[in-house]
Amino acid sequence: MSHVHSLMLLTLLNKRFLKKPLLIFLLCLIPVFAYLAASLPKGNALLIVGVSSADREDETARAIIRRLKKNRGSVVRYRSFNSEEALREAVYTGQIRLGFLFPEKLEELLEVYGKVQESSGGSLSILGQMFSKGSTNAKIRIICGSRDIVTKMEKEQFFSKIYQDFSLAVLKSWMDLHATAFRMNKEERDEYLEKQLSSYQINESFFDLAYENGEIIPAEENSDYFASPIRGILSITLILICFSAVLFLFEDNRNGKFVWMGQAAKPLFHYAYLLLPVLDAGLLAMISLAVTPGFSGWRRELLPFLLYLLAVVGFSNLLRVLLRKTSLFSAAIPLVILACLFLTPVFFDLQLSPLQALLPPYFYLGAIHDLRSLISLGVYALVSSLLSTVLDAL
Repeated sequence: MSHVHSLMLLTLLNKRFLKKPLLIFLLCLIPVFAYLAASLPKGNALLIVGVSSADREDETARAIIRRLKKNRGSVVRYRSFNSEEALREAVYTGQIRLGFLFPEKLEELLEVYGKVQESSGGSLSILGQMFSKGSTNAKIRIICGSRDIVTKMEKEQFFSKIYQDFSLAVLKSWMDLHATAFRMNKEERDEYLEKQLSSYQINESFFDLAYENGEIIPAEENSDYFASPIRGILSITLILICFSAVLFLFEDNRNGKFVWMGQAAKPLFHYAYLLLPVLDAGLLAMISLAVTPGFSGWRRELLPFLLYLLAVVGFSNLLRVLLRKTSLFSAAIPLVILACLFLTPVFFDLQLSPLQALLPPYFYLGAIHDLRSLISLGVYALVSSLLSTVLDAL
């Protein structure tokens, strides 16, 4: 087959692809994802958490809740509720992910620390013992809709937020117990203690996030929580598009659309067949990435992206050659997509390198800022493409 005929055939195939409803639907998802990521407000919190107190007149609980609500720059945003019933209703209706309910007379409970003479476990151990040995009403209650990893992580984050207030309260209580050791009265001691502790508070972040190559991540990118996984989502969408092309190829081969083609030409033709819709989707995805937060510039983005397109085609083609049957390949699609979501760092990284290295997004998501990942992505694209083509010829 001449080069002119091959080009004409690929052009006709591409036009045919663009008439497929499934492919059109998947292509439309790409700009939709990009638009949503670009239109989200900066610093949008991922998690809304409720806080309330069983005693609305407890000044300690009210002060803690006021400080929690002021924290706007975090991935977690806190909302206050007037009652336990309102807090539970908000969790039940999905307005908030979980809620924390302070017990009655929180200030008095914290003052119990002053009655404890010593403890090898430290102040937090005493607090834990004091709350755990009390009645159910003397504990900070967590109201949640599900016991998932987000709930457990937020519980740890919440405890770190209230540590400052609790430590101040128990230190005041300890100083009250040993009042004879101080020349000041209670009001003067409390004022002095609050002034000293506030002077050591850190209002600015002293952390800098950096990629593996040492490049500092801009602060505005750190707060784009919703936009951060857009690159991973688009990379998985490209795999879905290539998988749909594999299903079309199975169907065309079953219907004898290419019986006239010589056996020697078929492996390369199959690879090109899968590459066409991926190139169409890749062009759209690259333009979409350029308008989303976190885009690192064309010089840095283009090479990893092109290598990723080849890796996707090589991976999909290899899976097609190994499974051979439409039914087996169709059954593998949800498994692969789930693996990409949970084994590659789209939302979080489980650090399972042997399994992660089997999936194209794993290398691509680190290749933009890491030379080793870029080289690994290139090797992956080359090996998967060559291996799938060679096995297809057997």
